[in-house]
Amino acid sequence: MQKANERRGVNRYAFRAAAVAGALALGCSSSNSNSGQGGATSTGGSAGADDGSTMGQGGANQGQGGGGPEGSSDSGGSASIDASIERGAGGSVGVLDASREATHPGAVRIMAVGDSITRATCWRGLLWQHLNQNYASRFDLVGTLSNDPGCGLGSYDMDNQGYSSSLLTEVVAGITTARVCDPNPCPSLNVFRTAFATAMPDVVLVHYGTNDVWNAKPTSQITSAYSTLIDAVREANPYVVVLVAQIIPMNVTSATCSGCSCAGCATAIPAFNSALASLAISKSTDASPVIVVDQYTGFDAIQDTRDGVHPNTQGSQKMADLWYAALTSNYLIP
Repeated sequence: MQKANERRGVNRYAFRAAAVAGALALGCSSSNSNSGQGGATSTGGSAGADDGSTMGQGGANQGQGGGGPEGSSDSGGSASIDASIERGAGGSVGVLDASREATHPGAVRIMAVGDSITRATCWRGLLWQHLNQNYASRFDLVGTLSNDPGCGLGSYDMDNQGYSSSLLTEVVAGITTARVCDPNPCPSLNVFRTAFATAMPDVVLVHYGTNDVWNAKPTSQITSAYSTLIDAVREANPYVVVLVAQIIPMNVTSATCSGCSCAGCATAIPAFNSALASLAISKSTDASPVIVVDQYTGFDAIQDTRDGVHPNTQGSQKMADLWYAALTSNYLIP
Protein backbone atom coordinates (compact mmCIF):
# COMPACT_ATOMS: atom_id res chain seq x y z
CA MET A 1 0.00 0.00 0.00
CA GLN A 2 2.78 2.41 0.87
CA LYS A 3 4.48 1.93 -2.47
CA ALA A 4 1.20 2.48 -4.30
CA ASN A 5 0.57 5.63 -2.32
CA GLU A 6 4.04 6.95 -3.10
CA ARG A 7 3.39 6.44 -6.80
CA ARG A 8 0.04 8.21 -6.67
CA GLY A 9 1.07 11.02 -4.29
CA VAL A 10 2.65 13.07 -7.05
CA ASN A 11 2.56 16.77 -7.69
CA ARG A 12 -0.28 16.95 -10.19
CA TYR A 13 -0.20 20.72 -10.60
CA ALA A 14 2.34 23.37 -11.54
CA PHE A 15 2.02 25.72 -8.58
CA ARG A 16 3.00 29.38 -8.32
CA ALA A 17 3.48 31.00 -4.93
CA ALA A 18 2.21 34.36 -6.14
CA ALA A 19 -0.98 32.81 -7.40
CA VAL A 20 -1.54 31.05 -4.09
CA ALA A 21 -1.14 34.27 -2.11
CA GLY A 22 -3.59 36.07 -4.37
CA ALA A 23 -6.12 33.27 -4.14
CA LEU A 24 -6.45 33.40 -0.43
CA ALA A 25 -7.24 37.08 -0.36
CA LEU A 26 -10.46 36.56 -2.32
CA GLY A 27 -13.85 35.01 -1.64
CA CYS A 28 -13.42 35.36 2.10
CA SER A 29 -15.88 37.98 3.29
CA SER A 30 -19.05 37.13 5.17
CA SER A 31 -22.17 39.22 4.96
CA ASN A 32 -24.53 39.67 7.90
CA SER A 33 -26.37 36.50 8.74
CA ASN A 34 -29.95 36.27 7.63
CA SER A 35 -30.64 33.50 10.08
CA GLY A 36 -32.45 33.12 13.33
CA GLN A 37 -30.75 29.85 14.05
CA GLY A 38 -31.64 26.99 16.26
CA GLY A 39 -30.36 23.46 16.69
CA ALA A 40 -31.76 19.99 16.69
CA THR A 41 -30.94 17.74 19.60
CA SER A 42 -29.15 14.58 18.57
CA THR A 43 -28.46 11.48 20.61
CA GLY A 44 -26.19 12.36 23.49
CA GLY A 45 -28.03 15.57 24.31
CA SER A 46 -26.15 17.93 22.03
CA ALA A 47 -27.48 19.82 19.08
CA GLY A 48 -26.50 18.61 15.64
CA ALA A 49 -27.35 18.83 11.97
CA ASP A 50 -28.62 15.26 11.93
CA ASP A 51 -30.13 14.71 8.54
CA GLY A 52 -32.42 12.03 9.88
CA SER A 53 -33.99 14.12 12.65
CA THR A 54 -34.04 17.52 11.01
CA MET A 55 -35.45 16.19 7.76
CA GLY A 56 -38.30 14.65 9.69
CA GLN A 57 -38.94 17.77 11.73
CA GLY A 58 -38.62 20.11 8.83
CA GLY A 59 -40.53 18.09 6.26
CA ALA A 60 -43.55 20.37 6.34
CA ASN A 61 -41.41 23.34 5.49
CA GLN A 62 -39.99 21.99 2.24
CA GLY A 63 -42.15 24.13 0.01
CA GLN A 64 -39.14 25.77 -1.62
CA GLY A 65 -37.37 22.51 -2.43
CA GLY A 66 -40.10 19.98 -3.04
CA GLY A 67 -41.17 17.05 -0.93
CA GLY A 68 -38.85 14.44 0.47
CA PRO A 69 -35.07 14.60 0.76
CA GLU A 70 -34.33 16.47 -2.45
CA GLY A 71 -36.48 14.04 -4.38
CA SER A 72 -37.22 16.51 -7.17
CA SER A 73 -33.60 17.42 -7.92
CA ASP A 74 -32.44 17.33 -11.50
CA SER A 75 -29.58 18.63 -13.54
CA GLY A 76 -31.55 21.74 -14.41
CA GLY A 77 -31.42 22.99 -10.82
CA SER A 78 -31.66 26.71 -10.31
CA ALA A 79 -29.14 29.36 -11.26
CA SER A 80 -26.44 28.36 -13.73
CA ILE A 81 -22.79 28.75 -12.88
CA ASP A 82 -22.51 31.62 -15.34
CA ALA A 83 -25.32 33.45 -13.59
CA SER A 84 -23.74 32.70 -10.22
CA ILE A 85 -20.47 34.26 -11.30
CA GLU A 86 -22.18 37.28 -12.82
CA ARG A 87 -24.13 38.08 -9.69
CA GLY A 88 -21.03 37.77 -7.51
CA ALA A 89 -22.55 35.11 -5.29
CA GLY A 90 -19.28 34.25 -3.57
CA GLY A 91 -16.78 31.53 -4.32
CA SER A 92 -13.10 31.55 -5.19
CA VAL A 93 -13.78 32.12 -8.88
CA GLY A 94 -10.74 32.59 -11.09
CA VAL A 95 -8.23 33.28 -8.33
CA LEU A 96 -5.47 31.01 -9.64
CA ASP A 97 -3.90 31.47 -13.06
CA ALA A 98 -3.37 29.05 -15.91
CA SER A 99 0.18 28.28 -14.81
CA ARG A 100 -1.48 26.00 -12.24
CA GLU A 101 -3.24 23.93 -14.87
CA ALA A 102 -3.18 20.22 -14.13
CA THR A 103 -0.02 18.67 -15.53
CA HIS A 104 -0.14 15.08 -14.28
CA PRO A 105 -2.11 12.67 -16.52
CA GLY A 106 -5.12 10.74 -15.34
CA ALA A 107 -8.43 11.56 -13.72
CA VAL A 108 -8.35 14.05 -10.86
CA ARG A 109 -9.50 12.36 -7.66
CA ILE A 110 -11.92 14.64 -5.78
CA MET A 111 -13.16 13.87 -2.26
CA ALA A 112 -16.13 15.62 -0.58
CA VAL A 113 -15.59 15.81 3.19
CA GLY A 114 -18.07 16.94 5.83
CA ASP A 115 -21.26 16.24 7.75
CA SER A 116 -24.89 15.81 6.62
CA ILE A 117 -24.66 18.86 4.35
CA THR A 118 -22.19 16.74 2.39
CA ARG A 119 -23.74 13.31 2.91
CA ALA A 120 -27.47 14.00 2.90
CA THR A 121 -28.03 16.73 0.29
CA CYS A 122 -27.77 16.81 -3.48
CA TRP A 123 -24.90 19.12 -4.33
CA ARG A 124 -22.53 16.18 -4.89
CA GLY A 125 -24.80 14.69 -7.55
CA LEU A 126 -25.40 18.05 -9.21
CA LEU A 127 -21.66 18.78 -9.22
CA TRP A 128 -20.96 15.38 -10.79
CA GLN A 129 -23.52 16.04 -13.52
CA HIS A 130 -22.02 19.42 -14.38
CA LEU A 131 -18.46 18.12 -14.38
CA ASN A 132 -19.46 15.10 -16.42
CA GLN A 133 -20.95 17.31 -19.12
CA ASN A 134 -17.62 19.02 -19.76
CA TYR A 135 -14.92 16.81 -18.21
CA ALA A 136 -16.12 13.22 -18.64
CA SER A 137 -13.44 10.66 -17.69
CA ARG A 138 -11.17 13.45 -16.42
CA PHE A 139 -12.31 13.39 -12.79
CA ASP A 140 -13.32 10.81 -10.20
CA LEU A 141 -15.30 11.47 -7.02
CA VAL A 142 -13.66 9.30 -4.36
CA GLY A 143 -14.21 8.20 -0.77
CA THR A 144 -14.75 5.09 1.29
CA LEU A 145 -18.47 5.87 1.67
CA SER A 146 -21.13 5.85 -1.03
CA ASN A 147 -24.74 7.00 -0.73
CA ASP A 148 -27.53 8.78 -2.55
CA PRO A 149 -29.89 10.84 -0.35
CA GLY A 150 -32.76 10.44 -2.79
CA CYS A 151 -31.91 13.16 -5.27
CA GLY A 152 -33.60 11.62 -8.30
CA LEU A 153 -30.57 12.29 -10.47
CA GLY A 154 -30.14 8.84 -11.94
CA SER A 155 -26.70 7.31 -12.06
CA TYR A 156 -23.79 9.35 -10.71
CA ASP A 157 -20.61 8.80 -8.71
CA MET A 158 -21.79 8.69 -5.08
CA ASP A 159 -18.40 8.23 -3.35
CA ASN A 160 -17.81 10.69 -0.50
CA GLN A 161 -16.54 11.15 3.05
CA GLY A 162 -19.55 12.70 4.77
CA TYR A 163 -20.80 11.77 8.24
CA SER A 164 -24.20 13.13 9.27
CA SER A 165 -24.34 14.67 12.78
CA SER A 166 -20.57 14.65 13.18
CA LEU A 167 -18.56 17.45 14.77
CA LEU A 168 -15.06 18.07 13.44
CA THR A 169 -13.88 19.00 16.94
CA GLU A 170 -15.01 15.57 18.15
CA VAL A 171 -13.31 13.89 15.18
CA VAL A 172 -9.90 15.21 16.20
CA ALA A 173 -10.59 14.58 19.91
CA GLY A 174 -11.45 10.94 19.22
CA ILE A 175 -15.01 11.28 20.53
CA THR A 176 -17.11 8.79 18.56
CA THR A 177 -20.06 7.93 20.83
CA ALA A 178 -21.41 11.29 22.04
CA ARG A 179 -24.18 11.18 19.41
CA VAL A 180 -25.52 8.94 16.65
CA CYS A 181 -23.91 9.65 13.30
CA ASP A 182 -24.67 8.26 9.87
CA PRO A 183 -22.82 6.04 9.32
CA ASN A 184 -22.36 5.15 12.97
CA PRO A 185 -20.20 5.31 15.04
CA CYS A 186 -19.05 8.86 14.45
CA PRO A 187 -15.66 9.08 12.76
CA SER A 188 -12.34 9.55 14.49
CA LEU A 189 -9.33 11.19 12.92
CA ASN A 190 -7.89 7.73 12.24
CA VAL A 191 -11.00 6.90 10.19
CA PHE A 192 -10.28 9.93 8.03
CA ARG A 193 -6.58 9.05 7.82
CA THR A 194 -7.51 5.59 6.55
CA ALA A 195 -9.95 7.07 4.03
CA PHE A 196 -7.37 9.55 2.75
CA ALA A 197 -4.72 6.83 2.41
CA THR A 198 -7.18 4.54 0.64
CA ALA A 199 -8.74 7.04 -1.77
CA MET A 200 -5.66 9.29 -2.22
CA PRO A 201 -7.54 12.47 -3.23
CA ASP A 202 -5.85 15.11 -5.37
CA VAL A 203 -8.47 17.67 -4.30
CA VAL A 204 -10.67 17.74 -1.21
CA LEU A 205 -13.87 19.79 -0.90
CA VAL A 206 -14.51 20.48 2.80
CA HIS A 207 -17.76 21.88 4.22
CA TYR A 208 -17.48 21.09 7.92
CA GLY A 209 -18.25 22.84 11.18
CA THR A 210 -22.02 23.38 11.09
CA ASN A 211 -22.61 21.05 14.02
CA ASP A 212 -19.63 22.49 15.87
CA VAL A 213 -21.06 26.00 15.65
CA TRP A 214 -24.50 24.64 16.53
CA ASN A 215 -23.01 23.08 19.67
CA ALA A 216 -21.30 26.35 20.62
CA LYS A 217 -17.77 25.06 20.14
CA PRO A 218 -15.27 27.95 20.27
CA THR A 219 -14.19 29.25 16.88
CA SER A 220 -10.55 28.68 17.77
CA GLN A 221 -11.28 25.04 18.57
CA ILE A 222 -13.03 24.49 15.24
CA THR A 223 -10.25 26.10 13.20
CA SER A 224 -7.68 24.06 15.13
CA ALA A 225 -9.61 20.93 14.14
CA TYR A 226 -9.57 22.10 10.51
CA SER A 227 -5.80 22.48 10.72
CA THR A 228 -5.47 18.94 12.03
CA LEU A 229 -7.71 17.59 9.26
CA ILE A 230 -5.62 19.35 6.60
CA ASP A 231 -2.47 17.85 8.11
CA ALA A 232 -4.08 14.40 7.98
CA VAL A 233 -4.92 14.57 4.27
CA ARG A 234 -1.43 15.88 3.54
CA GLU A 235 -0.01 12.77 5.22
CA ALA A 236 -1.63 10.76 2.44
CA ASN A 237 -0.84 13.22 -0.36
CA PRO A 238 1.53 16.14 0.34
CA TYR A 239 0.40 17.78 -2.91
CA VAL A 240 -3.33 17.76 -2.21
CA VAL A 241 -5.32 20.91 -3.03
CA VAL A 242 -7.72 21.77 -0.22
CA LEU A 243 -10.88 23.74 -1.01
CA VAL A 244 -12.47 24.86 2.26
CA ALA A 245 -16.00 26.25 2.25
CA GLN A 246 -17.15 29.12 4.35
CA ILE A 247 -20.20 27.32 5.68
CA ILE A 248 -23.75 28.18 4.68
CA PRO A 249 -26.04 30.05 7.11
CA MET A 250 -28.71 28.36 9.20
CA ASN A 251 -32.28 29.43 10.03
CA VAL A 252 -33.82 26.86 12.36
CA THR A 253 -37.00 27.86 14.20
CA SER A 254 -39.53 26.11 16.41
CA ALA A 255 -41.55 25.38 13.27
CA THR A 256 -38.79 23.13 11.92
CA CYS A 257 -37.31 21.85 15.18
CA SER A 258 -39.38 21.72 18.34
CA GLY A 259 -37.56 23.10 21.36
CA CYS A 260 -34.45 24.03 19.41
CA SER A 261 -32.36 27.14 19.88
CA CYS A 262 -29.04 28.55 18.78
CA ALA A 263 -29.00 32.14 19.91
CA GLY A 264 -25.34 32.58 19.06
CA CYS A 265 -25.37 31.10 15.57
CA ALA A 266 -26.26 34.35 13.80
CA THR A 267 -22.89 35.80 14.80
CA ALA A 268 -20.92 32.56 15.30
CA ILE A 269 -21.15 31.44 11.67
CA PRO A 270 -19.74 34.67 10.18
CA ALA A 271 -17.06 34.70 12.90
CA PHE A 272 -16.06 31.14 12.08
CA ASN A 273 -16.04 31.85 8.35
CA SER A 274 -13.74 34.81 8.86
CA ALA A 275 -11.39 32.76 11.03
CA LEU A 276 -11.41 29.96 8.46
CA ALA A 277 -10.23 32.39 5.78
CA SER A 278 -7.32 33.41 8.02
CA LEU A 279 -6.48 29.76 8.68
CA ALA A 280 -6.41 29.07 4.94
CA ILE A 281 -3.75 31.73 4.47
CA SER A 282 -1.61 30.30 7.26
CA LYS A 283 -1.97 26.68 6.12
CA SER A 284 -1.52 27.18 2.38
CA THR A 285 1.77 26.16 0.77
CA ASP A 286 3.13 26.13 -2.77
CA ALA A 287 2.87 22.34 -2.83
CA SER A 288 -0.54 22.12 -1.16
CA PRO A 289 -2.69 25.25 -1.54
CA VAL A 290 -5.67 25.87 0.71
CA ILE A 291 -8.34 27.83 -1.18
CA VAL A 292 -11.41 29.43 0.35
CA VAL A 293 -14.77 28.87 -1.39
CA ASP A 294 -17.41 31.30 -0.11
CA GLN A 295 -20.56 29.21 0.16
CA TYR A 296 -22.07 31.68 2.64
CA THR A 297 -22.56 34.81 0.56
CA GLY A 298 -25.68 34.65 -1.59
CA PHE A 299 -27.10 31.60 0.23
CA ASP A 300 -30.54 32.25 1.76
CA ALA A 301 -31.12 30.02 4.77
CA ILE A 302 -34.90 30.31 4.33
CA GLN A 303 -35.31 29.99 0.56
CA ASP A 304 -32.36 27.64 -0.06
CA THR A 305 -32.92 25.01 2.65
CA ARG A 306 -35.61 22.44 3.33
CA ASP A 307 -35.40 22.73 7.12
CA GLY A 308 -33.27 25.77 7.93
CA VAL A 309 -30.07 23.72 7.72
CA HIS A 310 -29.92 21.31 4.79
CA PRO A 311 -29.95 22.72 1.24
CA ASN A 312 -33.02 22.02 -0.85
CA THR A 313 -32.81 21.61 -4.64
CA GLN A 314 -32.12 25.30 -5.17
CA GLY A 315 -29.56 25.47 -2.37
CA SER A 316 -27.83 22.30 -3.54
CA GLN A 317 -27.54 23.79 -7.02
CA LYS A 318 -25.97 26.94 -5.60
CA MET A 319 -23.39 24.90 -3.70
CA ALA A 320 -22.64 22.69 -6.70
CA ASP A 321 -22.19 25.74 -8.93
CA LEU A 322 -19.67 27.31 -6.57
CA TRP A 323 -17.68 24.09 -6.17
CA TYR A 324 -17.69 23.74 -9.97
CA ALA A 325 -16.42 27.30 -10.39
CA ALA A 326 -13.66 26.74 -7.82
CA LEU A 327 -12.51 23.54 -9.51
CA THR A 328 -12.60 24.75 -13.09
CA SER A 329 -11.54 28.38 -12.83
CA ASN A 330 -8.57 27.31 -10.72
CA TYR A 331 -7.46 24.81 -13.41
CA LEU A 332 -7.84 21.78 -11.17
CA ILE A 333 -9.34 19.51 -13.85
CA PRO A 334 -6.91 18.42 -16.61
